[in-house]
Amino acid sequence: MRTAAEPVRVLVKAMAVLELLAEAPDELSLGDIAARLDLNKSTCHRILTTLAAGDFVERPSPGTYRLGVGAFRVGSAMARRLGVRERALPAMEELYRRTGETVFLLVLRGDEAVCVERLDGRYASTHTLRVGGTLPLHLGAGPRLLLSALPDEQVEGYLAGPLQRRTSPTQATAEQLREEVARIRAQGYATSRDDVELGVTALSVPVRDHTGAVVAALSVSGLTAHLPDSEQDHQLELLRTASADASRAMGLRTSAT
Repeated sequence: MRTAAEPVRVLVKAMAVLELLAEAPDELSLGDIAARLDLNKSTCHRILTTLAAGDFVERPSPGTYRLGVGAFRVGSAMARRLGVRERALPAMEELYRRTGETVFLLVLRGDEAVCVERLDGRYASTHTLRVGGTLPLHLGAGPRLLLSALPDEQVEGYLAGPLQRRTSPTQATAEQLREEVARIRAQGYATSRDDVELGVTALSVPVRDHTGAVVAALSVSGLTAHLPDSEQDHQLELLRTASADASRAMGLRTSAT
């Protein structure tokens, strides 16, 4: 007898078919699908026929298949529910538990980074950025990480603008910021020191959605004395673990991280 925890094999195979079609750049033939999934052709045909009846699969030409509007409806409904704050919060809480420092989640809004969540660590009073508060994209580790995720033309458009909207003790020039963007893209993380507040250091890594696009910056920030250079690798490891957890919660497949 089938136990409650045992997966229904035909449903597992149908899900595999849908995932394969979702990742394929073009339509696939019955033979392609069966071969790639190691399925019997007759079984594969029955699955495709059933999925097509529910509009989850469609036939653009005889003998070929691609995702249908039914899959789009389900995917769109799920995408509407993927709120980055709610999805990232468990990972943020674990990061806070392991570091004891203040953890921020920032998202892009125009030419600013908006703080959508903050978990206060030790000496949190040193941090002026509150939930709902904003920073320009050239100030702070999280904002600069979001800047680096933009296409080149948008980065250049921002750098061509008035960078003095808000000054800092370590105000960078456009050329310095251009170099910083290149470094962040190469290394996959951003750092700041004395940039937003004197005596405060921050590290930031990206949170990605199901497409791999950067949807938020996850940051840990504390007094420089508590986040010395000698601790940076350890802090980055914790940050990357939290980022991977948050990105998986946003639908990113593990194989794409």
